[in-house]
Amino acid sequence: MSVPGANNSDQSPSLEPLCLTSPDPRRRGEVHGEHWREAIAQRAALRLELELRSRDLAASDSLLADYERHWPQLEQHVPAMAQELRGIAQGADLSPSRVLMLNTDPQPPSAGTVHGRVAEDGAACVGSTAVYFNGVGGPLLGLTVDRPAYAEAFVRMLRIAPTDTEHETLCLTLVGSLGIAGIASTGVAVTLNGLRSTETSVGVLASARVRAMLAQPDAATAHALLRAMPRCGGHHTMIADGHDYYGVETNAALAVLTQLGPRAAHLHTNHYFDPILRRSETRQPGSTSHHRLNLATTIYAQQRPRDVEGMWSLLHSRDGSAGSLCVEPDAKAGPHAMATCAVMVMGLHDGRVRVVRGAAHRSPPRELSIRRWVGQPPRE
Repeated sequence: MSVPGANNSDQSPSLEPLCLTSPDPRRRGEVHGEHWREAIAQRAALRLELELRSRDLAASDSLLADYERHWPQLEQHVPAMAQELRGIAQGADLSPSRVLMLNTDPQPPSAGTVHGRVAEDGAACVGSTAVYFNGVGGPLLGLTVDRPAYAEAFVRMLRIAPTDTEHETLCLTLVGSLGIAGIASTGVAVTLNGLRSTETSVGVLASARVRAMLAQPDAATAHALLRAMPRCGGHHTMIADGHDYYGVETNAALAVLTQLGPRAAHLHTNHYFDPILRRSETRQPGSTSHHRLNLATTIYAQQRPRDVEGMWSLLHSRDGSAGSLCVEPDAKAGPHAMATCAVMVMGLHDGRVRVVRGAAHRSPPRELSIRRWVGQPPRE
């Protein structure tokens, strides 16, 4: 796929994780920015173009000023993440506001939809299907990442393993972003799924929340942290560690636990379950969220997946409609049409990860693992 404005000679870089080992979060960000400088600049240019078009703006100054408002919340509540973001900006030779833009949920375009799906991009999984179940070997957490088709070229993996700690994290990300989803050496795993709400505010950005939760010792502490942090926009967050599972729907004002229990199967797409939160939901014409949830639920009930292969097959399901769980890029619709840009499955019992850029029938998947795996010890 040719992406306007991107270096098309680098459309299939390896998913070998970039290893960030410095104890200094700012230096970790600088390494990220320096290593993927050209790709970050390309993604920032495409995202800015999309944002200006969606808000019918001619100049970027006022748009980028909006992102600057998030710095005080980041520096107060997640100072290490704030420093890492500033490091990415320095390493990539971009303004900090442009890097914040890459870590913030976007506005939907004024055109509404492109090829039946909302055209949007951002740090959170603004379009995805997330699934959790307890398999024969232990619990698994998986997701599709649905973005504008051009975003596939910017999918990467991060391994955060500072030398001054035993903690390690594997994160799926887009260049310039702190992370989309991931798993830590403690067994804590997190996914974030975009929801549309009129209740928005200045707060801790989605990618910073993902990384901050992954730094916690267990899922219960990560859940408490999520509830305590000021949030911007709407999301569904899956948090699990092999012993506990929390599915939390949020907007800027409320956080509601809508899913609970590590033994049950949990599925979510891109609409609110909670009736109170639903009152502030903004519905997008042509959204496939309900269709995808019905499809995923039906397939799960029919196939009863119990292992990585079953989860992988479920997330790659295609029924030929715009609401397939695995959505093919459409060259005729252009690079802003939605497509599945990555698929990932995480083993919460063994720290193993399977990830692919795009989908497995188009690209070879990568098998990874946490090197400092500790996991959650059995409870008495």
